[in-house]
Amino acid sequence: MLSILIPCYNYDCSALVQELYRQTKLLPYPVEILVADDASSMDISQLENKINALENCRFLRMEYNSGRAVIRNYLAGISRYEWLLFLDCDAAIINSNFLACYMEATSGYDVVCGGLKYRRPLPSYDLSLRYYYGISAEERTAEMRNKTPYDKFTTFSFLIKREVFQQIRFDESFYKYGHEDSVFGTELEKRKIKILHIDNPLYHEGLETNDNFLRKTEISIENLIALPAASKVKSRLMYTYKKIKSIKLSPVVRLVFIILRKPLSLHLTGKHPRMRLFAFYKLGYLCYIAK
Repeated sequence: MLSILIPCYNYDCSALVQELYRQTKLLPYPVEILVADDASSMDISQLENKINALENCRFLRMEYNSGRAVIRNYLAGISRYEWLLFLDCDAAIINSNFLACYMEATSGYDVVCGGLKYRRPLPSYDLSLRYYYGISAEERTAEMRNKTPYDKFTTFSFLIKREVFQQIRFDESFYKYGHEDSVFGTELEKRKIKILHIDNPLYHEGLETNDNFLRKTEISIENLIALPAASKVKSRLMYTYKKIKSIKLSPVVRLVFIILRKPLSLHLTGKHPRMRLFAFYKLGYLCYIAK
């Protein structure tokens, strides 16, 4: 009894859905696949036709762009089954028994997370910032993730009991990019929901260009300041910011950031961005907007 829920925006997820559909035929219980398009600007008619042609698959169109939190809550609300598997549309399946592995891990747990990976080598230099950040910050084994199971919770791929999800849901004040998943993970920890990480990763395919990812990073940092719900987030960035603020160093970091912002941006959007400089950029930007 599984509902697979895929929010989609300006991305052709037909290959992902086709492989999921193939794997549903290997399971001994009902499965539905629901894809909701969040008012894409690209032509989605062919994608819609492909998905609706598959048994127990539905393609739904949102009337206007509602954001990552709203569309996931919407998908959960119209789903039918006991377990909800949330997947990002820009994922690619690695394991031919991906669905079975997820469902076999549910005994005694309310949430199961499979993880993610990045293909080697780097596909293009104009994607290098997102690529190297993903490898350094997101590509972790189940053993590593289970040591701190609620930290860096990601919506990229996770399975959750329907009744548990409905108790929490995504905070819909998060319309722009960033941290709705972190807040969700914090709520899981607060409610002591049992979570298990397994090695059942997907490839993350839809990498943003360097310029776009740097801007999206800035937006996520703005969320930390602007949205009350973000105060719940356990963030190393916020911890560091509060620490340097307490010793009155945040104005210094802000000034250094203002001076170095342009060369830092040029480096981070270049071929070989260094993650330590990316970490400083994020801290500097936070000091800059927090004032």
